[in-house]
Amino acid sequence: MKRLILFIPLMIFIGGCSNTSNKLDTLEISDTQRQREVCLDWYGYRVDTTKATKALNLKTQTESELMAYCDFFKNVADTK
Repeated sequence: MKRLILFIPLMIFIGGCSNTSNKLDTLEISDTQRQREVCLDWYGYRVDTTKATKALNLKTQTESELMAYCDFFKNVADTK
């Protein structure tokens, strides 16, 4: 009986640890972080202006308006 009492908390602990590792594998990127990454890629000339505006779902496609939009994301950290 004493072994059973010690065995139950051990199984609960193992079950809790296995659920935590599954949650870490399926983390999603937040929308703010995705937008920030697109803006940083655009600043680094890895993405052209039209691809950046499509990825950010912007109605405007001028470079100056995209720069004004991305200035906000230059220093924003992910808040999620």
